[in-house]
Amino acid sequence: MPEKRHSPTPVEGKETPVSILGIDRREEMLWIASEAAHPEDFPPCIKGIIAGTGGEVGKYRKAAILASFLGQAGWREAEAKKLWSAVALAEERIFEEWFGKMHCPKCETLKRRSKGYPDTGIADLGLCLPDGRCQEFEGPVEYACKIMSEDDRQRGIVQHIKTRFLVRAFDWSKGKEMQIEISEAEHGELAALQAELTGQENKTLVYARIKVRGRLRPRFVISERDELRRNMLSDLF
Repeated sequence: MPEKRHSPTPVEGKETPVSILGIDRREEMLWIASEAAHPEDFPPCIKGIIAGTGGEVGKYRKAAILASFLGQAGWREAEAKKLWSAVALAEERIFEEWFGKMHCPKCETLKRRSKGYPDTGIADLGLCLPDGRCQEFEGPVEYACKIMSEDDRQRGIVQHIKTRFLVRAFDWSKGKEMQIEISEAEHGELAALQAELTGQENKTLVYARIKVRGRLRPRFVISERDELRRNMLSDLF
């Protein structure tokens, strides 16, 4: 029976020898309301962020959630940025990275505890205070735009936001197949490394995760087989 695929635990810096089995392309789409949701229709959590609940605690999480919410709730960028800038306590880059480019977190995610940005759980921030309508919706966008079924999504548009790639690789350290999600730019870098590896039997591909702007991102490099074998034996003994 084949080994079950696993997703690697994001341990920073740990190097894993891998062989690429295949790469699947995935297009990520974002639903955006055709008409801007009125502030009176915003859910309690978003109203709490706008009201400044909690002060600077969780400021990056709150700024990211608000930017992504306004982007999907149909607000024009200029109006959204004016509101966001008036209440957010984070740098403008958070708005640029999240508005119209990222999905607003659903309630399931928001209700989780978080160690901090870029995780968007807000259970520790006192913002999730459900009213009588919250249980009817999946998340803040659905609440504000009154999306209760897929048919209701016809009141908006769907636009492409990014291309992602799911790498299927064999983890030689565990003897299992693994899955690694990478961006379009990272896919280009991986393809170049694969081409460089062609015909070089004394070298292998190594996967690791490094921190980039607060997030652990995948990184592939080429390593000498003998050096990698020594490192693996050193870890074992």
